[in-house]
Amino acid sequence: MKVVVENTVCLNTGDAAILLAIRHILKTAFGENLHFYIFDSQPEVAARLYSRQAYPDLSFRRLLSETMFKYSHAEKSVKDAIKPVYNRVIFELLKRGGSKAPLLGHLLSASEKEGLRNYEEADLVVTTGGTYLVETYNIEKRLNQFELDEILGKPPVFFTQSLGPFKKEENRRRLKTSFDKSPLILLRDAYSRDNIVDFVNDPSKCHVVADSVFALADQPRIESLLASGPKAPTGRVAVSVRHWDFVKGGGNGMNRYIESIRRIVTDLVRQHGKQVVFLSTCQGVPEYGHDDSKTAKAIVAGLEADVAAEVSVDDGFHTPEQLMAKVKDLDFVVATRMHMMIMSLCVGTPVLPIAYEFKTKELSKRIGIDNLLLEIDTVTPEQAAASLETFINDFDHYRPLSLKAVLEEHASAMSAAALLKQAIRI
Repeated sequence: MKVVVENTVCLNTGDAAILLAIRHILKTAFGENLHFYIFDSQPEVAARLYSRQAYPDLSFRRLLSETMFKYSHAEKSVKDAIKPVYNRVIFELLKRGGSKAPLLGHLLSASEKEGLRNYEEADLVVTTGGTYLVETYNIEKRLNQFELDEILGKPPVFFTQSLGPFKKEENRRRLKTSFDKSPLILLRDAYSRDNIVDFVNDPSKCHVVADSVFALADQPRIESLLASGPKAPTGRVAVSVRHWDFVKGGGNGMNRYIESIRRIVTDLVRQHGKQVVFLSTCQGVPEYGHDDSKTAKAIVAGLEADVAAEVSVDDGFHTPEQLMAKVKDLDFVVATRMHMMIMSLCVGTPVLPIAYEFKTKELSKRIGIDNLLLEIDTVTPEQAAASLETFINDFDHYRPLSLKAVLEEHASAMSAAALLKQAIRI
């Protein structure tokens, strides 16, 4: 069985974890004999990080919507004005002859033609899970990819998404077509479902399930941890941070967040005798536009000497499996990146969450720790210190609460396998 997974960004370990979870769920639904064609923004680098030797069932390709179409850059030039016309010509040629349309052969590269053939031969197309269908970002490339899928007769399954709200009429119009043709739409939260049910013809195919990465949870380990009761502390804690361009207050807001993290780390070292490592899902890949270790190093540079002596920054790249191995024996993780939070929980390590988007708020509610939640837009050093203190003082309450919730989230994420078997007849 051939499966296309599109819109991935595997240089981000959190996104790669989503891919591996989708792979696990699909193999649960349809058996082991699957091969995955991964249409990614940077496939050459992804193929290096996730080699064929380690992942023989993954083949990486360049996302077609990024190369086949032309995009404006707000230059208001004649060249920019022609780009939408060019795009419509490509779409029309595809409608008339698919990848074999005669004129199309002169406009596309060999790799683009091969990519089109992968789609035409695919038994199933999936658009990856995550948070990329939000109007904070420009979603034109995503919309073009979905239209391309439809023309090729392969409307995608929308894997577990946080999306919307959609206020732009053009986005609503184009997404409606894609949603209506999709056989299955999986959503991470009721908020996302509410953002689309008013313009989807058949809301019954929209299902709220847990983030797909919970499918990777080590169920036996978590059950064993719950059965064994309180765990002896190791004295080690990880902290994941990120730079966020959309924080309220701009640079001042980011500075407030950074000072809040410094306060957390200082209290961890001085009051609780912890060693702290900064570790995140976006680091160690020079070709990727985000490196959380740079933010971590800036935070450490502002710590007082006695605190900094107990703090390190892990700035290397780690696959999802490697990252989960690194956090599984820690006391807990302070997580800004949501998939750092989920991967920690998947190996039984409790988390103190910091939200920069609504997805983390919704997840914190699901696992019963929303009263601990810190928000990047409002957090202050005083609030951060108070939440940390509550978490540590009531750790024997929050740890089993979180671990029991992970088992429920794991079951919910895996329920997608049955939904897929019902929706897809292969």
